[in-house]
Amino acid sequence: MKRFNLICLLLAASSLSLAACEKKEEAPAPAASDAAPPATAVPAAAAPVAPAEPVVDVSSLPVEEQYEADAESEITSDNVSAKLDELEKEISAP
Repeated sequence: MKRFNLICLLLAASSLSLAACEKKEEAPAPAASDAAPPATAVPAAAAPVAPAEPVVDVSSLPVEEQYEADAESEITSDNVSAKLDELEKEISAP
């Protein structure tokens, strides 16, 4: 019976010491004269809602062949330098 009491006592003592080790010490409260003025409460902003992804009709997107057909009809040997200047100006614009 003494052995059981000793084990219970050791178990209780070790539990208390572990609990005491995990306790964090709080900093002493500053004096009233040292305290900063209370900050004004700022209302919390509503959480931003992610916009729904737009529905894209893939069949309506232009493809390379459509660009080639447009280029063949728009660009001729007479206006090739003017179109090149337009493209260079468009690329260099911020």
